[in-house]
Amino acid sequence: MRNWQKTLRPASYRGVSFFVDYDDLSGGKRLALHEYAGGRSTTVEELGLRTSVFDVTLYHLGDEADARALALQVAMLADGPGFLILPMDGGMLATAENFRRSRGKDRNGYVGFDVSFIPSSNDAGAVLSIGDVTATVAAGIAAAAAQFARFF
Repeated sequence: MRNWQKTLRPASYRGVSFFVDYDDLSGGKRLALHEYAGGRSTTVEELGLRTSVFDVTLYHLGDEADARALALQVAMLADGPGFLILPMDGGMLATAENFRRSRGKDRNGYVGFDVSFIPSSNDAGAVLSIGDVTATVAAGIAAAAAQFARFF
C-alpha cells in the first residue's frame, strides 16, 4: 500500500511554504449549445478549454504563523505568475487570482487562507502529478524487467 506521507510534496508558492487542508481543481471545455426552434437535437460546438482554477484552503501554524502569512500575502500580490507546488500536483507557474485570510481569537498560532490560483498553462498534462510519476516509473521498471528476463 502507498505511504502517502512519504509521497506528498511540501506545498509552497514563490518559496513561501504552507500546509494544505483542501484543494479543488475546476476546469473543462467551453461549449456553445445551438438549439433550434422546433428541433429535437442540439448541436454542440467546442470553443476551447475553460480556464482551470485551483481553489486551495491552506494554513500556517505555529509561533511564526503571522509572519509566514504576511510573507504569503506579499508573494500572492507580486506581479506575474509564481511557482506553485501542491502536495499531490507537480510544480507549476500560477497566478494567485484572489485570496481570503481568516484568523480566530480562539485559534492563536493558526492563520488560514482560501486562495484561487490560475495556472499559466491550460494544456492537459502540463502538471505532472506524483501519481503520473509513480505510474511512469512502475511501467519503466516492468518493461526493464521484461527485457532483462528475456536474457535468461
